[in-house]
Amino acid sequence: MSYKHIVIFDLDATVVDSSHRTPNHPDGTLNLPLYLQLKTRENTLRDTLLPLADFWRSLKMSETYIIACTARTWADFDQEFLDMHGLRAHVILHRKDDGSENHLPDGMLKEQWLNPILNSRYFRDIPAVMFDDAPPVISHLRSRNLTVLNSHKVNRRLSA
Repeated sequence: MSYKHIVIFDLDATVVDSSHRTPNHPDGTLNLPLYLQLKTRENTLRDTLLPLADFWRSLKMSETYIIACTARTWADFDQEFLDMHGLRAHVILHRKDDGSENHLPDGMLKEQWLNPILNSRYFRDIPAVMFDDAPPVISHLRSRNLTVLNSHKVNRRLSA
């Protein structure tokens, strides 16, 4: 299959409004210990969608390789939420459950996950764009030559 684009979506505060259960540090990074306490099926299914979700759903999976790239650990109910809202991805990159990645900043972690895909012979010549909300992640990935758009700005424009 030949894709024309790669679009990468962070989830929290990008496509999903999970603010009721996603505590952040002042620099915009996730307060992981508190987040993990609040990560329940009930709380997750109370999340709502942000305007970028409509853009995601509008993409043709036959033309666009869609990656969800989140610093979340992943549970069945996370997939249940995406399925309920018609948000389909070719691959979902997420934090390991065993805590072995918790010492890495989100930007470095996402870079480690994305590099093997974006630099593979199948995808290295395909334009990629990512949407993320966290300034440290945006800055880090931009310094690695990935086009990253600030999801707060994009969502404001989409809702205007």
